[in-house]
Amino acid sequence: MLATTIGLLAMLLVGLMSWPLARGVSGIAIGLITSTMFALLLRKKLGQPISIVASGIGAIVACFFAISTAEILPPGSLQSFFQGGLYGAAFGVPVAAILSPLALMEHRRVNDDSVSN
Repeated sequence: MLATTIGLLAMLLVGLMSWPLARGVSGIAIGLITSTMFALLLRKKLGQPISIVASGIGAIVACFFAISTAEILPPGSLQSFFQGGLYGAAFGVPVAAILSPLALMEHRRVNDDSVSN
């Protein structure tokens, strides 16, 4: 969930600096890449089973909903940054939380396979 939030924050910061760079698919890509890279970093540094897939999907959902607020709020503004970020996080973080057990199941499967060999 932390990686999803970091991905969303990266997209929002880029959008605050330059809205044309963060709108549409490029904004979703910014959030996805940042989220997966941060999840990989956390996995290596902490040695914990962190789901890269859950982080990425959560970031995609969060960025999509944050970008969609530009239809209602002024795009690239502080209002869009905060309200769009909250709106995106309200949808993206729960998706990441629901999908996070995938990492634990994969970690158990890998450990069970290594024990049986």
